Amino acid sequence: MRETLKPRPAVERYVMDFEDIDTIAVLGAGNMGHGITEVAALAGYDVRMRDIKDEFVEDGYDNIEWSLNKLAERDQLTQEEADAALDRVTPLVDVEEAVSDVDVVIEAVPEKMEIKKDVYTEVEAHAPEDAIFATNTSSLSITELSEVTERPEQFCGMHFFNPPVKMDLVEVIYGAETADETAEATYEFVESIDKT
Repeated sequence: MRETLKPRPAVERYVMDFEDIDTIAVLGAGNMGHGITEVAALAGYDVRMRDIKDEFVEDGYDNIEWSLNKLAERDQLTQEEADAALDRVTPLVDVEEAVSDVDVVIEAVPEKMEIKKDVYTEVEAHAPEDAIFATNTSSLSITELSEVTERPEQFCGMHFFNPPVKMDLVEVIYGAETADETAEATYEFVESIDKT
């Protein structure tokens, strides 16, 4: 007699609502990472910017400070608004500290599948169950990246254009298992940071 396989029970997961998004982790402090961090901080979000070395994180933070001061010099915002945005940025190297109680994780590490998979494997161990994972890839498979996590339905692409502070467009990209609720919360987040 042939054995029949029982279907795996569906795991009930809570998908983050946009209204619950307060804290963001940006993984990568290079041009894209520090740009995304700056945009989110300007929109009022608390942002943890993480990279693998102190010097990378410090460079990213210094670039944000320089950019915010330039915006203030050009009267595109007040010095108080620039200072407040910078105060909302926390530069970190420790992964657990960066993602342990955030609502959205935006990964902006080099465009190599293995590096991104390694990052998501590590982040999965520390991020809250309901956090949305978004990758800033322009060419890699969202579905393949999501497979290294336990939350493919909470995984999507959030592709910013360079430089994020000046470019208005952000692509929100579905993977094969991305839940509509995840995409909708991501769309609303993108609009909340004044992007299209």
